[in-house]
Amino acid sequence: MLVIFAFGGGVAWFLVSPVMSVEEVVITGADSVPVEDILRRSRVVEGRPLVTIRASAVETDLMADPRIAAASVKLVFPTRVEVVVRERVDTAWVDLGDKWGVLADDGVVLAYASTPITRLPQIRVVIDDPGLGARIEAAEVTGALDFIAALPGHLAERSLFEASDGELWIWVGNRIARLGLPSNMAAKATSLLTIIESAPPGLIDVTAPSRPAVRPWKSVSRTLPDLEYLKSQLEAEIYLEP
Repeated sequence: MLVIFAFGGGVAWFLVSPVMSVEEVVITGADSVPVEDILRRSRVVEGRPLVTIRASAVETDLMADPRIAAASVKLVFPTRVEVVVRERVDTAWVDLGDKWGVLADDGVVLAYASTPITRLPQIRVVIDDPGLGARIEAAEVTGALDFIAALPGHLAERSLFEASDGELWIWVGNRIARLGLPSNMAAKATSLLTIIESAPPGLIDVTAPSRPAVRPWKSVSRTLPDLEYLKSQLEAEIYLEP
């Protein structure tokens, strides 16, 4: 029994000794998120025995930051911790009524501001704030995000979405287009990109993406508040600087 206890005590001492403690933390995929600070708060620090670190708990701590979409923590004995994260990327601004929120491409709210302060697409669909780190599920917002994903960067950053009666409208580049219901958005984006440069002046309609059309301005109703707003923005040439 004494031999067994002595052996067990020796093993326990070895596992918590400096020989089996953290000497190196390797972080992959972190760009804007201060992963080192999160790890420090989770006590993943030099000198801590690896056997006392719960990788799943550290992953949970990392995922608590809304800018981290996925996290993996691996303990590599005897002295190494490997951390891999995948960050969410700022994709669009969304109107939350009394403030604006920065959305990731999956609809998660990443940050707030009183007004858009970076050059990103704007989604002017006033909805309730789901909270920091929560996902917006509104069809108009998810549809706009799908459309943004299909646009080239130079057009995406100069786009503005409005919603009216469940339909989406977009001002992109120097044109206004009716997108219709927020579905089949990738096909609608492709259709718009096909004709946007060559279409005559007027309202582009891609509600049926296989049959895009252009309506002259004189035939377009002036009673749509979303269209009036977008057209006023176009006339003021907002966001059209190089």
